[in-house]
Amino acid sequence: MKKIALTFEGNHFPEETLQLVRKLNDISPVWLTAVFVPEVDYSALWSMDGGLAGAVFVPEVQDEDEIIATNGAKLEEFCRRHAIKVSIHKERLDFAIPLIQKEARFSDLMVLSSQHFFDNIDNRQPNTYMKEVLHKAECPVLLLPETFYLPENIILAYDGTPSSVYAIKQFAYLFPEFSGRPTTLVYLCGAQETQLPDQHEIQELASSHFTNLHMTKLEIDAREFFSDWISRYGKAWLVAGAYGRSEISQLFGKSFISGLIRDHRVPVFVAH
Repeated sequence: MKKIALTFEGNHFPEETLQLVRKLNDISPVWLTAVFVPEVDYSALWSMDGGLAGAVFVPEVQDEDEIIATNGAKLEEFCRRHAIKVSIHKERLDFAIPLIQKEARFSDLMVLSSQHFFDNIDNRQPNTYMKEVLHKAECPVLLLPETFYLPENIILAYDGTPSSVYAIKQFAYLFPEFSGRPTTLVYLCGAQETQLPDQHEIQELASSHFTNLHMTKLEIDAREFFSDWISRYGKAWLVAGAYGRSEISQLFGKSFISGLIRDHRVPVFVAH
């Protein structure tokens, strides 16, 4: 049984993420933990240099007790109807990020909407909240576009770093039910590179978990063309670690993952 954490921020009811949880539960039982976070986390509205980090106004906050009661009742009915075990955490804290971080620590997976996560504050994804959560989450995070689906193809993004290997292992441990799906391990390389870093070792590891594995190199500008390349695989999930020297600066500074999140193209599984 997987323990999956799901956030409810503001009055948004995450229908797309719940439908994915339902499909995962049909395959293998899950335990859903719902955490209700403040609609506005004032601590995260301010950047380190003292300015507003993404929003030019503070949205009006509705009555949170009423929102929690309404969405909590809807969630309980949804889980009862689909035989999903659920825990609803309604602890009231002033700050969203520490609460989400704590829930992630005691979960196997956190599922977030790549389009709607705190979009009442900033709809330019990945926004400040998403960057902070992905940097601090103590479990893998699955980012979902608005149109959800189970994977027909798995794309394992590999760059030779420990983080990319860790993400591949975490996905394999969490989703053994997808081990037989067509899987492509892709290495983004320069024109002068002749082989993957630690090619023998990564092939052994990946093939021990994924029975339909193909390995390839892409000599392309990942940030510009990767989104188009991955779209050829149809209903694919991307598995990625944090790329480069600094996890947070590379993942959301120059990395192609940031573009995929903005485009809402594919579900992205991130572990670091």
